[in-house]
Amino acid sequence: MWRRLPNYQSLTEEEQALKQAPSLKVRFILSGIGIISIIAIIAINLVFNYSQRMADLSYDRLLRSALLQMDENVVLVRGEVSIDIPWSVFSTLAQANDDRIFYRVDSSENGFITGYKELSGEPPKPSKLGEVQFYNKTFSGEEIRVAWLERGLTEANSQGTIRILLAQTRLAREEMASSITTRALQVVVLIVFVTIALITFGSHFVLRPLHRIEDVLEARLPGDLTPITINTPKETHHLKVSINHFMARLQRNLEQLENYTAESAHQLRTPLTSLKALAENARDQTTPERQKEALEQIVLQSDKLSQTVTMLLNQAVVSHRLQTQDLIEIEMNSLVKQICMDLAVAALQQNIYLSFESSTERAIIFGDEFSLQQMLTNLIDNAIRYSRHVNDNETSKSVDIHVFQNNTFIGVKIVDYGVGISDDDKVKVFERFYRGQYEIAGSGVGLAMVKDIVDRHGGTVSILDTEPQGTTIEVLFPYGVHA
Repeated sequence: MWRRLPNYQSLTEEEQALKQAPSLKVRFILSGIGIISIIAIIAINLVFNYSQRMADLSYDRLLRSALLQMDENVVLVRGEVSIDIPWSVFSTLAQANDDRIFYRVDSSENGFITGYKELSGEPPKPSKLGEVQFYNKTFSGEEIRVAWLERGLTEANSQGTIRILLAQTRLAREEMASSITTRALQVVVLIVFVTIALITFGSHFVLRPLHRIEDVLEARLPGDLTPITINTPKETHHLKVSINHFMARLQRNLEQLENYTAESAHQLRTPLTSLKALAENARDQTTPERQKEALEQIVLQSDKLSQTVTMLLNQAVVSHRLQTQDLIEIEMNSLVKQICMDLAVAALQQNIYLSFESSTERAIIFGDEFSLQQMLTNLIDNAIRYSRHVNDNETSKSVDIHVFQNNTFIGVKIVDYGVGISDDDKVKVFERFYRGQYEIAGSGVGLAMVKDIVDRHGGTVSILDTEPQGTTIEVLFPYGVHA
């Protein structure tokens, strides 16, 4: 059960949430009661039907015996059917003391012979000569059980049939059925209460593995994210595995956050120290020209610091989105074209032309649009910066962006004709804060973020050489596959 933890200001809210939360134990007990109740209702119905059949079977035997005794006393006198009802008929049926007896005898030739003339009717099933049938009906406002027999006359020179109806009220039958049902009901109710008690008592043992997992987690120190190693039943094994996987992911995220924070602090400390030194230098300058030059260096260093901070913030946002956002359908042609249009003016100001080309009408992948925008912006911006550092500043330069597709992937190529990347740097440029050429402005974060984004989308990124010089970045994404 949830236990109060010390020194938490939100315990009141937790307690309120706990009171409002559904109970697994209550659900288990209620489910068991529901199932037992259904079984009990079915059992009671079966017992009720069984008691009715047993009562009818017992008293139908007496009714049949009395009917056959009446049939044995049917005689033909001077061509007319006559019956002398023996006393044994009434003594046979006298076992049901409170029940009333009705009878009727008639023939096909003479019609009504004796008995209750109002007692009539045909059995529900097709009649067969010589076969006794039993059925229920209402007579004189009472429910009765009727025994019906029709047979042919067996005397010589006689034709036709005789029909005998012997009926009895159902008081004794209902009393017998009620007695059987009551006893069975007592047994069923006892079983239901015992079962509910066992379910309530057993729910504690069923939920005990969950309490063990809870106790293990409660006893841990705040920073302990090691896997749970206790033995658990099969039903809670997957829960334990899921918790261990979650803690492993949380541990990796915390380690990445710690490393990222430490590296970011280190990267920000250097430009801040440089800014302080430049500011002190500007303060000590005596001539306006030297002071202006120092202030320009401060502005330049501030721009670099701002760029680094912006890149770090973007990477933090991208890292969060890659772990929390679902991937959606993205059309790469329109996305790449829009980014090229956004960067075109800044590139022209540096005498660099952006060229966009696509060999497919629709290039669909599943991805996070914001993350892909950051990835493509970084790659194209890197291509522009590396292109403008070519020695020939008078000649216009270009960066070519090409979207292509085959049966297995969607590809984007960013081709520049700049200073290029050495083979040694190609292996390291995707490491965070690594910079191969410090004379070119950059934060060392962009390509590391590009690698994270590509990996999250199930793609690959590779660095190739451009002929005669420069660099080609090729990014491949699975075609139409949810990564």
